[in-house]
Amino acid sequence: PTPVPAIPQAVDSVSTTPRPAGSLRSVRMRVVGDIMFCQSQLVYAKDSGYDFHNQFELIADQLANADYTMGNMEGTIGKYKSSNYSGYPQFNAPDVALAPLKDDGIDFLTLANNHMLDRWSGGVTNTVDNVEKYGFGHVGAYRTKAEKDAPVIYEVGGIKFGFLAYTHATNSMENRGVDADAVALVPYIQKADFAADVQKLRAAGAEVIIAFPHWGKEYVRTPDDSQKKYAKQLAQAGVDIIIGSHSHMVQPMGYQTVSTSGGGSRQVFTMFSMGNFISDHVVQYTDNGVILDFTVNEHSDGTFTCDSVGYIPTYTWKQGGAVKVLPSGKYLNNRPSGMDDENYNRMVASYYEIIEVLGDQFQLING
Repeated sequence: PTPVPAIPQAVDSVSTTPRPAGSLRSVRMRVVGDIMFCQSQLVYAKDSGYDFHNQFELIADQLANADYTMGNMEGTIGKYKSSNYSGYPQFNAPDVALAPLKDDGIDFLTLANNHMLDRWSGGVTNTVDNVEKYGFGHVGAYRTKAEKDAPVIYEVGGIKFGFLAYTHATNSMENRGVDADAVALVPYIQKADFAADVQKLRAAGAEVIIAFPHWGKEYVRTPDDSQKKYAKQLAQAGVDIIIGSHSHMVQPMGYQTVSTSGGGSRQVFTMFSMGNFISDHVVQYTDNGVILDFTVNEHSDGTFTCDSVGYIPTYTWKQGGAVKVLPSGKYLNNRPSGMDDENYNRMVASYYEIIEVLGDQFQLING
């Protein structure tokens, strides 16, 4: 028989309690996985003039419930010449697809992934232009060498966060008509100098560094040797928090212990993959995802730690032609209106599949 995973005690929600002025700083963050606009999602949204809000309406409260919310935008954004918007294999969505993400509480997007060059160099420029147009912070796609060389730092709650992002590949698009200048701006993980990148951020004032590697293999629930290798290298280089993507399935998370120059050690939180946030993938487990929840705390010695880590299991519900993402734990005993038995049973199974991967070390949050 299949073993039943240990079920951690779930909480319905967590909230941010501001610290008094003058006290040590603290910022609560949430992060979602792969945000994808597949062909079926585009076709469905077209009928409403490309209004994507209903695809996120059941998850909006969870996105907004943090000081800062981040996500992985997988695909290019904005009209490319006369080409139609498209899903697989070359993802390109209208800029209005960003509207519900911003309206529902996402603040920052990482753009380094294997679909970054799906609309060649023009698609990179369009994507960055539109991400900025809608007011997102971002890392991982660049329009010029000067942008790529500039440290990416955003201040949240008085803490200066430095961001890095890398991708392991661009689906060979670099060999299909993409100009050399554009390819040179792609932050490939195998070409990166992690220590130099971290040093540049520290020199520019970054107090906490978060890296977003797009790595490993698709459609697997365990990290491969390359992910483990790069995770160790990033941690040793001085990254504080590592949040991965690409597998389209939830993979484990935990802490790495690395030595410090003073002979001590520090803990580096590492999430290998958050799975899909929204997509129309049909491979088993690709309807699973999590919203990662954690708090960055300052300590009196000037160090920072990643604490109170928790996660919200999410499920991608395919309802007719629509695709909606929802917090599955919230609906375990009260299914959303219109959800049939087949989808309800699959949502429940998805919830336990996620727990099976992540275990009971971290807080399970249902809503």
